[in-house]
Amino acid sequence: MRNRNLFIVALMVLCMLSAVVVGCTAPVLPDAGKIDAPGVAADKTGPSGLTLQQTWEENYPFYQKILALPFNQELLSGKLDEDVFREFIIQDYHFLQYYKKVHGILLARAPDEAASQFMANIIGQIDNEIVSLHAVYIGKYHVTSQELTDPTAYPGTEFYNDFLVKTATLEPFEVGLSATLPCHWVYYQVGTDMKQVEKVQGNKYQAWIDQYGAVAWEKSGTKKVVDLAENYMKATIGENKLKMKDAFVTAMKLEYMFWDGVYNRVKWVK
Repeated sequence: MRNRNLFIVALMVLCMLSAVVVGCTAPVLPDAGKIDAPGVAADKTGPSGLTLQQTWEENYPFYQKILALPFNQELLSGKLDEDVFREFIIQDYHFLQYYKKVHGILLARAPDEAASQFMANIIGQIDNEIVSLHAVYIGKYHVTSQELTDPTAYPGTEFYNDFLVKTATLEPFEVGLSATLPCHWVYYQVGTDMKQVEKVQGNKYQAWIDQYGAVAWEKSGTKKVVDLAENYMKATIGENKLKMKDAFVTAMKLEYMFWDGVYNRVKWVK
């Protein structure tokens, strides 16, 4: 047990060092369609036809519940309470710090150089998002440095963070990768769907909405991550295919809990 704990600590240190090295670049994700998935043996048994696209489609009704959350609907109409949105910025900032660490763990465990570079680029993307997007709203809503460095994470935020770290650390690489997908995919789809609705004149949140789903699916960074994960889904053993599906579904539920928890101020009991 002690050796395993030391191994986990070493992985976390490596991931934070990796984030420092690559975080200042402006990354361009490679084409995942050109990345093979070595290190996992193709399985001749089990759910060989299972794909993440299929998993997304099966869970699309649940995605609709996320889109219909009061937070998202009031964001779209411009009626969302500014205090709620301010709390969202803090919680999302806290989440992104862990999301970056999770990709650092995946970077350390990547089975080949191409996947390593892919993870490094995503870490850079997360850093860029924090700097270019959140910095504007951190200043606008007067979020203090203390609130960012020592935030009180809501239960939904902590559950999500802990699940991603645990999965990336203890499960096979491809399962950890699958757990990160809903964050990419749900945000992209929410932004895309919101753009189908006529804009509300004077919506103070419109600039935030416009940041997501701004690129066509075929050219989006989200599709590149999905394609990478699909490569591993095709190549891995049947047991891991099911684990990838389960990790994806669980992360989608945690996406719901994150947004719902912020809107309803679901905090730890004191």
